[in-house]
Amino acid sequence: MNRGRQSGITLVIALVMLIVLSLLVVSAIRFGNINLKITGNVQSEAEAMVAAQLAVEKTIKTMIDTPNMSTVAAQPTLTVSAGGQDYSVNVAKPACLFNKNISNTELNPTDPKDLPCFEGADSEKIITSENKLTSTPTACKNQQWDVQASVNDARSGARTTVLQGVATRVGAEVQCP
Repeated sequence: MNRGRQSGITLVIALVMLIVLSLLVVSAIRFGNINLKITGNVQSEAEAMVAAQLAVEKTIKTMIDTPNMSTVAAQPTLTVSAGGQDYSVNVAKPACLFNKNISNTELNPTDPKDLPCFEGADSEKIITSENKLTSTPTACKNQQWDVQASVNDARSGARTTVLQGVATRVGAEVQCP
């Protein structure tokens, strides 16, 4: 064997393979870091969504516990804890979308929930689309309300808005602005 005639091709191939393997490892680390960031962003967004939903549910509970829903105010800086983090949630003033008077024929006198509606009747009669007067409305109305909560978290960059409708029966004194 003549060692002087070897050109070192094995060394060149080994170095090329080492460079290729190094590039593969660097790419794998970069993709892993990118996936970690994506997962963190998805988690932050999900936590922000949960915080907004919790704020909506808290506002709905306040609305139900309040005799006059139209007096429930906006809460621009409600702090809600979700996923071990505190989020600042902006809850808009609940908005009444529509009102529907309830007539006596729609109520059940044996249902305890309907009894307060019989106590005082609204003096105005309902006018149908044919311009005819109907029966006198009761002291209750069906109303549809919208509650909206938004999170704009500067720390994680998560932004989300939750809008939820609430259908409820209220007394005649609750106005739909």
